[in-house]
Amino acid sequence: MDPITLKSIQAIPEPFASNSSKALPSSGPGFGDLFKHAVEQVNHMQHQAGRLEDAVAQGESVNIHQAVIAGEKAGLSFRLMTQVRNKLVDAYEEIMRMQV
Repeated sequence: MDPITLKSIQAIPEPFASNSSKALPSSGPGFGDLFKHAVEQVNHMQHQAGRLEDAVAQGESVNIHQAVIAGEKAGLSFRLMTQVRNKLVDAYEEIMRMQV
């Protein structure tokens, strides 16, 4: 391990410099994009589970276990997404209550 010196401390970049002309580089998709992708995945799981349940109801040769597991996965992912949304709404409301 190298010792900490004044020279090594001065070499550390400041990400939040007071100079407003410096912009932080974008390092990937934003939170909105990630949440949108998660909602799309949950929607896909719901549709897939619905198709499998319809196939079982129509008597097609579909493994019933797969249909039940797909339904449970879709339900669990929907409940998780709902809880994340509720936490986001709670956080937003808390921020709106803050006094500046």
